[in-house]
Amino acid sequence: MSQELPATEINIVHRHRYLVAAHRFKLKLWKKRDSIAALIKYHLRLQADDICIVLPKEQWMNGCFNVCVHVEVTAGNSTRKLIFRCPVPPLAGQQAPGRNDEKLGCEVGTYIYMQQNCPDIRIPELFAFGFTDDSSFVHVQQTPIYTRLWRKAWKWIYRCLGYPTLSDYIHEKAAPAVGTAYMLMEHIGPETGKMLSNTLFNESTDAARRKNLFTGLARTMLSLARVPQQQIGSFRFNTLDCTIALSNRPLTCTMAVFEQEGTTATIPEDRTYQNTDSFVSDMLAMHDSRLIHNPHAVVDADDAKDRIAILSLLRVVNHFFVLPERRSGPYFLQATDMHASNILVDEEWNITCIIDLEWICALPVEMMHVPTWIIKRSTEAIIDHYEEFDEARMEFMSIMEQEMKHVKMEHEIPITQIMKDSWESKGMWYWLCIEAVNLWLFLFEDHIMPMFSSNKGLVSELKQLFRFWHKGANKIIKMKAADEKRYQSELRSLVESGQTLPKI
Repeated sequence: MSQELPATEINIVHRHRYLVAAHRFKLKLWKKRDSIAALIKYHLRLQADDICIVLPKEQWMNGCFNVCVHVEVTAGNSTRKLIFRCPVPPLAGQQAPGRNDEKLGCEVGTYIYMQQNCPDIRIPELFAFGFTDDSSFVHVQQTPIYTRLWRKAWKWIYRCLGYPTLSDYIHEKAAPAVGTAYMLMEHIGPETGKMLSNTLFNESTDAARRKNLFTGLARTMLSLARVPQQQIGSFRFNTLDCTIALSNRPLTCTMAVFEQEGTTATIPEDRTYQNTDSFVSDMLAMHDSRLIHNPHAVVDADDAKDRIAILSLLRVVNHFFVLPERRSGPYFLQATDMHASNILVDEEWNITCIIDLEWICALPVEMMHVPTWIIKRSTEAIIDHYEEFDEARMEFMSIMEQEMKHVKMEHEIPITQIMKDSWESKGMWYWLCIEAVNLWLFLFEDHIMPMFSSNKGLVSELKQLFRFWHKGANKIIKMKAADEKRYQSELRSLVESGQTLPKI
């Protein structure tokens, strides 16, 4: 009797390969545990009799992009835990030179920006980091006092001359090599808080807790948006002079997911945007590329036509949602992967720490929205719980307006009013289509299509738009249908092999 195959849009075959590669990477790191311990002792200036132990790999954690090595350091009478976090290398055969250096450089750039501009947001302390070429950098706090004073003076000179922001990290020329990119970070334990996801979906939400959570989220969003940015992109650490600048493409979570899956990059690393229209055009081109390169992007030929038609329609309606008066900025830092597992809270749901700063970019103000998970439902399910979400959204917006009175914004852009207008115009759903991995198919039909017609048969009529997506659309559709058949065959072989499948 044949085993039933999992029905999901997730490419399980690729996910399985990634998990296998992550496991091999963990074994590789475990073999290097002595080198890792030596590097950490060097960064922290520990004495010879101080102890640094890499804890057993069973205690490590790994997520979609990283392996977190748990480390215990004993110096004198004090013991503390640290995280040595390493990005998993690209899978064999993927054309992704420098991807991990870009990822780490942008996250470090965000850390440094927030250290200097968002002191009200509690984030883990970043002690040191390194890149794949074994270049390493350490916080000046770990260096002699004269080095700290020298760096402080140079930071003042850089500010006076209008140079890029000089960081508090300096090059470590003699650091031991470990052969991987890494970040040495503070371990955030239960004494600071617990993941919001541990309680958000399990406990009833009383009004006081909910207000505390909404207040913390609003403060975080406003703190990130306090300083206007002149272009769309990501901050990145410059290894040559230890500065940061908004010089990298906007490395969103969706972009990272697509490229990890094997989608060919459509946006060069050094491309930033001074115009919202160009950004939207390139993001839609990224969705096109994913549809072409992901072997599990469609179910069959009809599904391919549906998806291609909606990608075409997203281009057609673009001018309804890009605000003419805002298309040239300013832009604002926004978290593209802010979810309940990245937020630590106390028992009363006061936010105590944000633990993951990947994928924070300067983006159009129209993309700011109330987090869709605040009613404990998936984004695509909101159509069936619209009033519930709207009620929570209005409560959130009321709190955000109150919090704005306490934040010294360096601009006069009416953020909360733009967020309200985006809800009324359905612009919020358009931008979620641009931002989401695969929800655009459902969000467009549920929220945007009804703006233009109540004729439910219009969807089938608009399928013919696929012809205008690409001159060779029919050929591509046949190719995608064949890709899906091969994918299903690979998936069946994987299932029948008895190997453990990734959780979905």
